[in-house]
Amino acid sequence: MERKVNNLENCHVEVVVTVDEKTWVDAQEKSFKKVAANVTLPGFRKGKAPLNMLRGKVDQMKVIDGAINDLLPKAYEDILKNEKIRPAMGIQPKVDVTKLTQTELELKFVIVTVPTVELGAYSGLELGKKEIKVSAKEVNEAMNKLLEDNGTWAVKEDAAANGDIVVIDFEGFIDGVAFDGGKAEGHELLLGSNSFVPGFESGLVGIKAGETRELPIKFPENYVPELKGKDATFTVKCNEVKVKNVPELTDDFAKDLKLDGVDSIETLKARKKADLENQKQADARKDYLNALLAKIAEGSKIAIADEIINQQAQARRQEEEKRISQSGLTFEQYLSILGKTEESYMAEKAAESRKDFTNFLVMDRVGAAEKITVNNEDLEAEMKKIGDQYKMSVEDVKKALGQQIEEYRSNIRMARIEEFLYTNNK
Repeated sequence: MERKVNNLENCHVEVVVTVDEKTWVDAQEKSFKKVAANVTLPGFRKGKAPLNMLRGKVDQMKVIDGAINDLLPKAYEDILKNEKIRPAMGIQPKVDVTKLTQTELELKFVIVTVPTVELGAYSGLELGKKEIKVSAKEVNEAMNKLLEDNGTWAVKEDAAANGDIVVIDFEGFIDGVAFDGGKAEGHELLLGSNSFVPGFESGLVGIKAGETRELPIKFPENYVPELKGKDATFTVKCNEVKVKNVPELTDDFAKDLKLDGVDSIETLKARKKADLENQKQADARKDYLNALLAKIAEGSKIAIADEIINQQAQARRQEEEKRISQSGLTFEQYLSILGKTEESYMAEKAAESRKDFTNFLVMDRVGAAEKITVNNEDLEAEMKKIGDQYKMSVEDVKKALGQQIEEYRSNIRMARIEEFLYTNNK
């Protein structure tokens, strides 16, 4: 087979394959025999009629299609082997028949290839690293949240207020008719959480256990299509009201948390301040690395086929659709609530995919340029750290990781590349 290779834009390669006459004729004959084996002629058992009698009886298009399909795998394999083309994983080539006679066959393959990266400068760049500070106000807010998180719920005899939980049975009606998804029993609702449609939670402020209320509600315009903008009435019965009892900040409270090195209010505050500093540092580092990767990408030549981005965007959509379905919504309802179309949503996912994949490519190439690797000894050492932390042997850690062990190795490598970039830029 003769081949003519033409490099196209944006990681695409066109290969025109001319199949030699003998190979093409032999493929047609082989396909004809296969098709003929399923043809029945009067007086002959299926597949037993003489081939010369079946020439005009078989579907010639089936013969041609079968012959071409038989040749395609070998033709593609020869392209990859002999032309040193690296196809993008998971994306099949586009194939067209450009010449077809009984003695001639010409095929055109358009192959999506792996992305190309020509790195620009990736060290010595100056973006400015953010100085981290934690104020006394932030520490106090963190302490108050800690108290709130450790609160306990108790039955309340008085009327419900914002911040209380009401345990309710409810049913919604539109024009006197109950609608799907508008009914529940024993539902716990935190008043002020804004988890229900506007007007629902505020309409229950002041309710007491045993009381029933009728709540007129207008669904917002950005709600699910079958309910958006409609007027409804909810019948709500309150079974119970719960109030949160927040503990006082004392040395005993600090001790009861059983945190290493924490035995008083002051040591707890110091721990919280350190936690806030660490979180801020991690956030600032993440923001810095994102900006740095964007800067490196801007100074580099990177080509990624749209098919790769679309494939990744579609995978993100499928993951989100699966997650949304678990909440009882269809994906169309979810888009309606967001006020997005399928096209605008997919454009967002494509942009996210392009950014994330570009960052990965930049980091991978930096790692290759700096020879940053994770050998088996490195891997063992990292697994030992996990084992020491969770009182496990290295073998137990290996078993726990299972088939994800190479992904774990890759994550370690990426962490080392991040550290290199953070250390070698300002």
